[in-house]
Amino acid sequence: MKKKKRDKAENAENFRKTLSAMLELPREITLDLPLITMLGAEELTIENYKGVIEYADDRIRINTKCGILRIEGKKMLIKRITSENILVGGAITKMEYLQ
Repeated sequence: MKKKKRDKAENAENFRKTLSAMLELPREITLDLPLITMLGAEELTIENYKGVIEYADDRIRINTKCGILRIEGKKMLIKRITSENILVGGAITKMEYLQ
C-alpha cells in the first residue's frame, strides 16, 4: 500500500515538473520549492519555507520541502517573517541543507 502511494506521489511530482517546463512556469511556484536569495553575506531571503525549527544568535534552522536549511553566523536574527517568506540577517558564514 505504501509503495502505491509513493508511486502516485512521484507521478504527480513528475507531472508538475513536466507542466512547469512546458508552460515555462517558475519551478519554485509549481513544485513548492524554496527560493533562496542571498545579499552578500548579510541577508538571506527564503520563500516557500515550512517553518522555523531553531533560532539562536549563531544558528537558524528552517524547514523546507527540500530538507532542513541550516544557516550559521554571528548575530543572526530574523528581520521579517510572513507566511510566504522569511528574511534572515547577520554575519552569515555557512549555509547548508541537512537531509
